[in-house]
Amino acid sequence: MSRLKQKWRPRLSFVLLAMLGLVLCLPIAGLFLFSFYANQLVQQTEESLLTQASVLSATFAVLYAGALPENADFGAFTPVFPSLSLNADTILPPRPEAVEPEKPASEFYLEIGVQLSAIVISAKKQTLVGYRLLDIHGIVIGGTAEVGLSLAGVTEVATALNGQIASVPRVRLRETPEPALYALSRGTRVRIFVAMPVVVDGQVIGAVYLSRTPNHIFRFLYGERVNLAKAAGFVVLATGLIGFVFWRFITRPVHELINRTRKIGANPKARWRSAAHAGTREFATLGDSFQTMATRLQDRQEAIDTFTSHVTHELKSPLTAVRGAAELLRESKTMSDNQRNRFLENILSDTKRMEVLLKAMRDLAQSEQPMAAGASCLQEVQEQLSRQFDQLDIQLENEMTVLPVQRENMAIILGHLLENAAENGAQRVILTVGPGSLRIRDDGNGISDGNLLKIMSPFFTTRREVGGTGMGLSIVKSMLDSVGGKISVVAQQDGACFLIEFPTDDNGELK
Repeated sequence: MSRLKQKWRPRLSFVLLAMLGLVLCLPIAGLFLFSFYANQLVQQTEESLLTQASVLSATFAVLYAGALPENADFGAFTPVFPSLSLNADTILPPRPEAVEPEKPASEFYLEIGVQLSAIVISAKKQTLVGYRLLDIHGIVIGGTAEVGLSLAGVTEVATALNGQIASVPRVRLRETPEPALYALSRGTRVRIFVAMPVVVDGQVIGAVYLSRTPNHIFRFLYGERVNLAKAAGFVVLATGLIGFVFWRFITRPVHELINRTRKIGANPKARWRSAAHAGTREFATLGDSFQTMATRLQDRQEAIDTFTSHVTHELKSPLTAVRGAAELLRESKTMSDNQRNRFLENILSDTKRMEVLLKAMRDLAQSEQPMAAGASCLQEVQEQLSRQFDQLDIQLENEMTVLPVQRENMAIILGHLLENAAENGAQRVILTVGPGSLRIRDDGNGISDGNLLKIMSPFFTTRREVGGTGMGLSIVKSMLDSVGGKISVVAQQDGACFLIEFPTDDNGELK
């Protein structure tokens, strides 16, 4: 017991609170899955930049082709899909600064840049995209910044001037410190750059260079704040409901069972009361099992107390008589042989009485032990009973029907009942086997109304003066209790009638 106390075990309420805490933390833990959604935002940004770059590239080519023959071939484009993914290997350092070119852009390109700049500057107000329009040498001829400077040394620009589309994520340089909450979204710390070549008649004549910071998750969450508030309220409500159900159907019934068992342990004579809130069917069954166990233990304790009291009382009289007779024999010197023999006969009679009592008590103690499993029918014990009670006319009905009692135990049970019948003046006894039952009827003196409620009690007898112990029916009752059977008295006008019933299933078959 001390070892159980030393070992720490969590309380049920602690386990419940821990489970509810985990339920509440699940939505919060979703914030750490932003890296997955951040990739989605990056690809959405890349796709948007590719779309805008395609439009600007086509516009650039049209403006450029205006100085060419009307049959100019602008080439064919193939679909381009977003492919960027945020990880430590793909994120490049911040973009290199633009530098002064060795030779400024031509007037022709600058005129195109002015026309395109009017478009992209207006578009930036809605798209927040940085636009750079480059000539064949990588010089910015128009856009939202760095006009007249060269970006030819930038990797993705060089790739575009070689005729290939390039998309790269680069580390973002911020002018102000990053809010702490943005650290949960990796996409806010990078900037996406897309460089697309401008092709006219199969020749690269320039490039479109776009950049934008991906949208961060918190902007999305803010936009969905109403739905998120509803979801949070549902989570809190669901958690509270789970906690209430757990408390109502598990925690409270467990504590009620604990309190009731403690009361029974502190006061063994206190009667078990069914729980007011059993919770689930399993807890109700468990409570019924505790009640059955407590009732049996209390009945056993009461039987032991009664048994001890009766044993003390029953053995006191013969012991006193034996002691008195022995003292008289020892002290008397003039006692005649007849007197001495009478005292010796009294001693032998009282000794026999004690032997009978001790044997009956031993049989009663053994009858409370579970009987061995088995089955028998009345025909198997008919010869033994007829030989043991030759003064009785024993009649059997349905004697081939099997009963769930071993042959030896069946003989003991019927032996006590037939002995009571013979001692109460019976001449004939009828044993009838019915569906899951055995009825014993006799034509003896019967049982008075005042004794009906006492005859099953240990040591109750109306024949104490002739050696009756009053434990025959108690032994029968205990033996039947061990196999789930029961015995009761059936009222009738003449004689006595006992009914023994065995447990059956829903179909009336013996278990």
